[in-house]
Amino acid sequence: MTRKELERLPVMNLEVTDVKIYPFDTTGVGGNVKAVATVKINDILEIKDIKILYSNKGYFIQMPTRKSRTGEFIPVVNLLSKELYLHIRRKVLDEYKRIMEKYDEAGTVRD
Repeated sequence: MTRKELERLPVMNLEVTDVKIYPFDTTGVGGNVKAVATVKINDILEIKDIKILYSNKGYFIQMPTRKSRTGEFIPVVNLLSKELYLHIRRKVLDEYKRIMEKYDEAGTVRD
């Protein structure tokens, strides 16, 4: 079984049961955010505002943060299990790639 296949399996009975992707591209204004995602875990917990980012090393996700009074970004969601983070990342990036395949270079929906 490949690493990607392992990352799709549930972790400690926790599994991403739904992923919604909201694509947008901030490249034109110097950003690297490609989309925002919302995930449901076991249909009982929802995590919103997961950012999908692109760097020279590829795609990755950033869990939600908020800005403090001092200007530093503080995590809103802290995943203490690396395996759960990898599971969420794999499900989000799989869905992002699936959604983006529907769009061509001009931004129109493919049929």
